[in-house]
Amino acid sequence: MSKTTTSRTAAEIRAAILNPERYAGPREPGEPLAVTQRQFGGEFVLWDARADVETLLHPLAQRDGISRELKEVLRAAWADPCAETATRAERALRDAANAAGREDPLANRLHQTAQALPYHAAAFGSSDAAAWCSARSLDLAWTLLSSGHDVGGGWLALRAALLWASDAQEDLTDVKYKPRPNFDRLTAFDMKALGLAKAFAAIAKAEAMLADEDEILRGGAGATAGGAAQADDLPGLEDDLPTLGAILDAARPKAPAARPASAGRVVLRSLQHLPKPAIHAKERRDSPRAEFEPIEGRPLPLLPAPDPHVFVEAGAARAPWLRPVFEAIAQDLVGAPYAWTRPTALVSRPGTGKTAALRAVAQGLGLPVRIYSAAGSADGSFGGTSRQWSSGRGSVPLQTALLEGVANFVVGVDEVEKASPDRRNGSLTDTLLPFLERESARALFDPYIEAPVDLSAVSFIVTANSLDGVPAPLRDRLRILEVPAPGPEHLPVVAANLVAEIRAERGLDATWLPDLDGDELALLARHWKGGSLRPLRRLVETMIAGRDRLAPRH
Repeated sequence: MSKTTTSRTAAEIRAAILNPERYAGPREPGEPLAVTQRQFGGEFVLWDARADVETLLHPLAQRDGISRELKEVLRAAWADPCAETATRAERALRDAANAAGREDPLANRLHQTAQALPYHAAAFGSSDAAAWCSARSLDLAWTLLSSGHDVGGGWLALRAALLWASDAQEDLTDVKYKPRPNFDRLTAFDMKALGLAKAFAAIAKAEAMLADEDEILRGGAGATAGGAAQADDLPGLEDDLPTLGAILDAARPKAPAARPASAGRVVLRSLQHLPKPAIHAKERRDSPRAEFEPIEGRPLPLLPAPDPHVFVEAGAARAPWLRPVFEAIAQDLVGAPYAWTRPTALVSRPGTGKTAALRAVAQGLGLPVRIYSAAGSADGSFGGTSRQWSSGRGSVPLQTALLEGVANFVVGVDEVEKASPDRRNGSLTDTLLPFLERESARALFDPYIEAPVDLSAVSFIVTANSLDGVPAPLRDRLRILEVPAPGPEHLPVVAANLVAEIRAERGLDATWLPDLDGDELALLARHWKGGSLRPLRRLVETMIAGRDRLAPRH
C-alpha cells in the first residue's frame, strides 16, 4: 500500500469517526432511521427504543390493507414495549409480507419494518436479537472493508458489530430497560475494533511470510543465497501491510502523543467477606453482595477521551457562549488515556444554565451523567450508608458504576452551596472531599459493602450560584469556572435549543413543532436581552402556545 493510499484511507476513517452522520444518520433523529443506518450504529428517536418503536409502527397500523390481527400485534409492541412484543411484531410483519407477495406495494414496507424491529428487541435485552444485529453489521463491515471503496463506513460497521456482539453475550430481558444513546457506547468499542484490526494485520503479515518461505523452499524467486529468509529480509512487507493503528495515527492532527487507553478498571475487587444471600434475597436484590456481584472483580470499560479540538468546537456549536468552559475542560483531555476532567465548579448567577452546561460537558466527553441535587441535603448519604440500617445503600458514584457498567462517568452535584451546614447526620460537603482527591478515590471505603472501591476515574462537577456558602476545604479541591450568560446575539441558538427541549418533552418531531421563524425571533428579541434562560423559556412556551391557539381548525 503506497503512502498516498494510506493517507487517503486514514483520512476516510478519521472523517467517519469524527462525523458518522453520513452513515448512521443524525445523532438526534426526529424519525426512525433506515435499517442500513442502524447497521452503522444509528440512534433511536429521542435515544429511546420505546419512543422509536411507537413512531415506527403507529403510522403503519393506520394504513388500509393491514389485518385487524396484525394491528393488534403492532399496538402491543408500542403499548408494552419489550423484547417479546417486538419479536412477535417482527414475525407477524414478515408473515404478512410473505403472504402479500412481491407484487403488493405494501409488502416491501412490511418487510422493511420487520427488519428494523430486531434492533428494538436487542435494546430491550434480547441476546438473540443482538446476535442477529451483530451479524448484519459484521457482514456490512466485511463488504465495505474488503472492497476498499469505503473503509470509513466499514470501520463504523465493525465497531457496531462489536457492540451488538457484546450485548449478545448475556440475556438482559429481565433487566429494566434504560434509554441511552448509542454514540457513547460505540466510542467504547473503538479500541476493541483497533485491537482486532491490528491482530488481523499481524495475521496477514504472517501468512505473507509463510507464502514467501514456501517459495524459498521450492527455489522460487524469493530464495536467497544465504538460506532461509527472515522477517526482516522481506522487502517492503511492513510498508505493504500497515496496521490500522498506524493509519489512524497518520491521519490524526499533530499533538502531544496520547497514552494508550486502559482496557478497563476494576472498581470493586471482592465481596467474599460478605455473607452469601439467600436465593429469594438475590432475586429481590436486597443483599449488598447480590446487588453488587455484577461488577465484582470485573474490569469496567474506560470510555476513551475525545479529541480536545473536536470537544471544544462541537460544544461551542451547540452553546457558543460556553466556549471558555469547553476550552478550560479540554486541557484535561490532551494526552488523556480516557475521558476524565478534574473536579470543577461551574459558578454563575441563577438561571444562566449551569445544569445544562454540566450536561453539555458530559455529552461532549461522551460520558454518562448522574445529577445529585444538593439543595436541602442534610446528611452524608452521598457517600453510602451502613448496611446495618434498613435504608443502607452504596455511595452515589458506586451505584452509578453498577447502573452504567463503565468506570468513568460524570457525577454532577447541583446547587452545592445550598447543602445544609448541619453535621449531626453527616455533611454532604464533607463527604465529597475524599471523592475529589484521586489518591484517596483509588481506595474509598464504602460503608454499605464494607470494602474499598476505586472511583478515581469518575469526573465530579458541581454547580453553584455563589461560592459564599461553600466550605473552604471543598473550594480548595475545585477548579472554579465562571459560566458566561448567553447574550442577545446567541438568541437563535438558545431559542432552537429550548424548542428542541420542549419538542422532546412533548414527544413531537420538527414537523409538528418547527423551530421559531424570523418574525418570532424578532419578537423574542424585543423582550429578552440576554442573561437568565428561565424567562426566555417562558416566552418561548407562550409563543408556542400562541401558535396552537391561532392554528386553523379543520
